[in-house]
Order: sequence, then structure tokens, then C-alpha cells
Amino acid sequence: MGVKSTFNAQACAVVLTIVSVLSVVRAVAECKPTTSPEVDAEIRHLEQLTPPHNADPVVLYNLAADYAAKCNIAKTLKLLQQVADAKGGLDPGEYRGFAYLRDTPEFKALVATIQRKNPSRIQSKPAFVIKEPSLFPEGMAYARFNGRVYAGSVQRKIVWTDKTGEVHDLVKSGEDNLAYVGGLHVDEARKQLWAVSSRFGDAELPGAVYGLFKYDLTTDKRIATFAAPSNLGGLNDVAVVPSTGQACSTNSMEGSVYCTEAGPSDLKMLLPVGTVSFANGITVSDDEKVLFVAGDFGIYRADLKTKAVAELQKSADVIDASIDGLYFYKQSLVGIQNAIRPGRVVRFYLDPTLTRITRSEILETYNPAFENPTTGSLDGDSLLFMANTQLHKWAPGKPIPPTSELHNIQILRIALTDQPKSH
Repeated sequence: MGVKSTFNAQACAVVLTIVSVLSVVRAVAECKPTTSPEVDAEIRHLEQLTPPHNADPVVLYNLAADYAAKCNIAKTLKLLQQVADAKGGLDPGEYRGFAYLRDTPEFKALVATIQRKNPSRIQSKPAFVIKEPSLFPEGMAYARFNGRVYAGSVQRKIVWTDKTGEVHDLVKSGEDNLAYVGGLHVDEARKQLWAVSSRFGDAELPGAVYGLFKYDLTTDKRIATFAAPSNLGGLNDVAVVPSTGQACSTNSMEGSVYCTEAGPSDLKMLLPVGTVSFANGITVSDDEKVLFVAGDFGIYRADLKTKAVAELQKSADVIDASIDGLYFYKQSLVGIQNAIRPGRVVRFYLDPTLTRITRSEILETYNPAFENPTTGSLDGDSLLFMANTQLHKWAPGKPIPPTSELHNIQILRIALTDQPKSH
């Protein structure tokens, strides 16, 4: 019996080894290595950010993605093992760049470990539906005074809906010289809507104006346009200083921030180029002293008076990278993470000086409705946010997928109640 059991165990190990080798061989055959110099440059940059024994899991994840693009399977799996061992719950399972590794036993085991250590959490409730599957919105905003949800579109328009479920155009496609619509923000005090008009990628839009557009929500008419310098592309999200009505927009391509001024009809630079790498989500503290900007690997704070900028301090197990929508709520920041898996909504609690993240709480993760969640809007003590923008199915100049492959846009509501201390 003992000899037979040993033999069976050895045979099983041999079979598993063969299966593993064959799956890796198939993965190598399926992979076409990139020759992009940008990937090589990013690897060199990221490896400088990974000191021994104290590597950021987001940096490791991005490094793994780069080595996966080069078809270096051994290095990719080694890095992903470090991601799995770290806290943070970064899941590579659905990332398209790792698709050729999904059948390998090693990759399956890594994903299983991460998902076991980081279970799903779903506490949101349906709030609104935008019944226009091909909208492909990036930004949304909610107006409490009229109960309407506004959403932009790569179709170069802005729509709104309410509890009736009917969809209306605020701005028809291409009207007002509007370009691709990025972030939106409702100024409740003035009953105005701010919209980012932008260029995504290298696509030129003849006649389009890039900048910030302001609309009067009592008349549904455009009342001002603030053009970006030199018809600049890359503008992303927008926030408004409540007391003054000043609007500020991130520029992801530049890593900068531009703001409106009282007189001129163009945008002035607030934070210079390169201040925040891939500047994205943006929000203002309740006391209007601090502007928060989400970047590639963390959240930054800018003093609105002195313009001094610093990354928020945090412990190693706080993941505040790859945030799209960003919102200030009661001495905390609420962010929608979508550039890393799994898409999730996270709340970051701040110290009284608003310089350090003291702890974080995952409010929503592994929601099956998620398909590129991007941005949202505060509504009292809750956050409304788009669960399935489906933006990954759209590209400039490419045909739009058939409606049968798309879904209505689901807007969910999640309560922002104080959570028990955890990371």
C-alpha cells in the first residue's frame, strides 16, 4: 500500500509538471512580444521605484504587465507572486494583457489566492438607468435641485435622465463645438453644469473647442466657454470651488491642472506640467484650502493659496493609485479605482491636517455589474456612480459595437457611512 501510494503521488506530480510545462509552452506560442520603446522606458522607470523588501504592489503590478507585454513569462509570474503576497488585493485575473497566461496553473493559483484573501463586497443599490447603451460616458454629475443625472459621451453630447427613465439631450451631438465629453460637475449653488470638452488620444475633431463648457441648468443653455491654451487636448475631470464658482480641470497628458478666472474666457495653468503624473480625478476640501488630484501611483494635495504640492502620506497597504473619480467627503476622500483590477470604490480617511491617509476602506468590489466604472457624484451622504460605462469597447475612429453587445448604463448608489477600521 505504501509503495503504491508513493508511486501514485510521484506519478501525479509528474503529470502536473507536464501539464504546467505544456500550458506555459502554449502561452509562449500565443504571445507576440512588444517592441515598443515606451514599454522598455517604463520598465526602467518602474524598477527604480521598487526598492528591495518595500515594493509598492501597484508598481509591481504595472511591471508585471510590462513584462507580460514582452512575453517574459517567468518574470511576469514572479512579479505577480509578489503582488499576491502583498496587501491591497490587486487582481490580474481579467486584465487583457495577462490573457495568454490564464490557462497556466501558476497564474490560476495566484488569482485564486488573491480572491480568497480579498472577498467581494457589494452594498450599492440601483439608483438610475440611462437607456442609451452606445452612450459610452466618461463623466456624470447629479443635480439635487432638479433630481436629474447628467452624463457626457464620446458621441460629443450630454444627456440627462431622472426617475422617469426617459433620456433627453442637453447638448446634441457636436452642438456648441463640443468635443469628446470628459468629466462633469454640477454647481448646485448657481444651478450650473461644467463639462470637460477634450480630445482622447491623437484623434483630431475639426471645429471642436477643447476646454471647459458652462451650462445654465434652469434654461439648458450654454453660458460660457473657457478654451484651453493652444486648443490643448488631454483635459479629463473638473471640480468647482463652491464659494467662488471657479472651475479647475486636470490634464492627464500633461500632468497639470488648469483653472478658470473671473474675467478671461480661457483657462490659466494652476499646477505646471509634470506636477502629477497622469492627473485624473480632482476635488476640493470643504474648507476650500486644498485641491486633491489623483495620479498614477497616488493622490496629491495642492494648497490653493501657496500652490505647494505634495503626495498624501500613507502606509504600504493603502492603495490610492489609478483613481478616476475623486470626491471629498467629511475629512475623507472617496475614489473610484478602475485602471487596476478589480474595479472598486474606496474611501480614504485623512488626518486633521489633510496630509496623510490614516486608513482605507473598500466600499464596493467584485460587483458583477462593473464594466469600466469611472466617475460619480456626491448626493448628501451617498455616492452615485456609473457601474458600466463600457468605454473599453470604444476607440476613436473605430466602429461602435452592435447594440446587442452593449447594455444600458447603470448608476448605483452607495452609502457613505463611517466604516469599521480596516485597510
